[in-house]
Amino acid sequence: MLILILVSVVSFFVTNTVSRGLTKEAKASVDTMTEQAYHTADVLLRSTYYYFGQLYTNDMEIFNAMYGDEFTGMQSKMIRDKLVDLKAANPLIESVYIYNMNHDIVFSSENTRSTVDSFYDRGMTDLLKQGQKIGVKGVFIPRRERFTFDTPEDLNLLSIVYTQFKLDGSSDGALVVNLNQQTLQELISKAGPGISRQSMMINQNGMVLSHSDAQFLMKNIADERYIDEILHSEQARGQISVSINGDNYLVAYVKSDQLGWIAISMVEENSILGTVIMVQRFILSITVLFIIIAIVSAILSIRSIYLPVRQLARKIGGGSTKPLHLPHANEYEMIESWISHQEERMQDLQSSISRYSDASKKELLKELILGMFKESPNELERLHELGILLVGGPYLAAVIRIDNYNSLSSRFRLEDLALFKYAIMNIADETMRPYGTSELFEYNDDTIAVLINLTEGQSHHAEMYDKGFNEVLGNIREYLPLSVTISFGTVVHRLGQVASSWNQAYQAAQYRIVHGTGTVIPYDPKMSQRLPAEEYPYQLEKMITDQMKMGNKRKHLALVEEFFETISKYQYEEIIQYLSQMVIMTERVAKVITDDDELLHMDLTSLSESLRQWDTLAQIKEEYMRLCERIMDFRDNEFSLRGVKVVDKVKDYIHTEYSNPDLTIDDLVKQTGMTKNHVRKIFNDLCGETISQYLSNYRFEKAKELLIQTDYPAARISEMVGITNSNYFYVSFKKYAGKSPQHYRMEHRLN
Repeated sequence: MLILILVSVVSFFVTNTVSRGLTKEAKASVDTMTEQAYHTADVLLRSTYYYFGQLYTNDMEIFNAMYGDEFTGMQSKMIRDKLVDLKAANPLIESVYIYNMNHDIVFSSENTRSTVDSFYDRGMTDLLKQGQKIGVKGVFIPRRERFTFDTPEDLNLLSIVYTQFKLDGSSDGALVVNLNQQTLQELISKAGPGISRQSMMINQNGMVLSHSDAQFLMKNIADERYIDEILHSEQARGQISVSINGDNYLVAYVKSDQLGWIAISMVEENSILGTVIMVQRFILSITVLFIIIAIVSAILSIRSIYLPVRQLARKIGGGSTKPLHLPHANEYEMIESWISHQEERMQDLQSSISRYSDASKKELLKELILGMFKESPNELERLHELGILLVGGPYLAAVIRIDNYNSLSSRFRLEDLALFKYAIMNIADETMRPYGTSELFEYNDDTIAVLINLTEGQSHHAEMYDKGFNEVLGNIREYLPLSVTISFGTVVHRLGQVASSWNQAYQAAQYRIVHGTGTVIPYDPKMSQRLPAEEYPYQLEKMITDQMKMGNKRKHLALVEEFFETISKYQYEEIIQYLSQMVIMTERVAKVITDDDELLHMDLTSLSESLRQWDTLAQIKEEYMRLCERIMDFRDNEFSLRGVKVVDKVKDYIHTEYSNPDLTIDDLVKQTGMTKNHVRKIFNDLCGETISQYLSNYRFEKAKELLIQTDYPAARISEMVGITNSNYFYVSFKKYAGKSPQHYRMEHRLN
């Protein structure tokens, strides 16, 4: 036995150490290959996405194509030539379109122009006509389309759509870039040549964007266990092991931090862990050999050790059970005395079993409400032995949930909470006695299960039990410093149906989030019906996040009130789902506005993860509004600081370059690195005048100084302050100063 233990321990540590080292190296190689593939895809997709985003925002030719009114044949050809050049510049791009919805025109890199309804890519046309629902599909939209030019051709595409939606969900114009999925996959495969099994890209909804096996393209594989685990993982990268069709795979993934896609590589473990398995088998064979030697040695030694012990066991079995108290007992007498002592301890243990009947009772009641109890004679006998008085029916199950339990647990000790639960069960038992015999037990930390054997002959209307449970609420409020919410199911007539009544009561308890704390909630069949899913209020969500970005607290509060009022009419699971969606969108806005407030980001994440733990929608709304106000306060402070810096840059450049007659607003905006409209708004908000007005006023102030301090003619001064048209200078100066340049000079020199 000693040899067996020694060999087993050594084998375990050797196998574990060697396997861990080799496995770590193999997994690291998979991570490296996945990283290479990810970075290749990230560079291609990110550069393509942002390049066309800049064109969409700043290129006037593309802007005119989307929103212009009339196009000559030459203009149409120039637009198509530009799209052809854009396509030729990137091997990923299959085609580029520009939609002008206002004038029913589509420009394409594949043909000059056509009407929207006759355009060959009907799939994209239908997507754009669906309005804002296109945003649900993510940044990269996977599509499979058949196009017919000279011959029919099936293409797997990843489409990027740049557009702005109006409040009614429609779009005036759009820039569409189609990427070839096969080309993308080939580039990814070249980047990670060691990934020999499978490589893919999916979006945040589980839709396959690219795959080494073409049959998976455009499939939603979110229901796969390992895909679901990756989608819900908070880690940006990692590895998991998964079994598929009896084969074990190592799955490595990397999540894109901005564009919402995930790179995944799958490698069969046997193909990368072959050396590990070989070493393990070798060590195992050596271990088995030594174990056989140990067993043979044990068999040879048993004959000399076991026989005397067996004789002693026979002696103990036929002798007295009294312990020996001899002062010099030998080894055999000591063993005999010890065994007698153990017999006495066993008797004490048997006498103490009855003290733990409550635990057995609780376990049996749990089996009853969870549907694991069977109405067999043996099980009914167990009920009788444990004193559970649930015989004959009818029955009713109820749930008592302690309100604000998290707050109570921080204020009171565990002993006090246990006393509160004991008191709640006593109050409920005594109050419900007119209705029948009750069995109550603690189901979990904040929940008490109630099973009532109703009195025969009573009416079984829900209104009657609603009245009884309201009496329970009143008594608990009177005697305890807490409140509870009670829900109950429907009346059943057999023990085997109690689980159904319990499930109904437990389901109704979830609706505390709508009904509020300190209420009685009877089960409603609508709670179990699979009703058509209510549509998520996307428009409200967008308006809420827009107002948050703008910092308008009053409008934001009104919209949040409307959002919570809207979802309060939905089913429980939809409420939790839509609250999670809203918090996630708020978190995204917060990351943009409050980039360095880690504590706020943690609070938002905590709120998203604990939605089911809050008691009511009012509490969730209060916490959500508190976090939103912090976001908007941070935004106001940050906006003010950034705005001052932007204004200072523009003014400094004007003060330096005002004499340049070719100075334009675009030149000034370039100094800030921001968009023209954004800079104009910031400057106007902080200075109370436009950039053009400030530039003009500064030039005229400089002209005043030159008129007083020099003898240059007005035409020369006009050129010195950057105004080449002297007539314009005369007229504008007189409007600005109230006098002509000559009169202004004469008046100030006389003074």
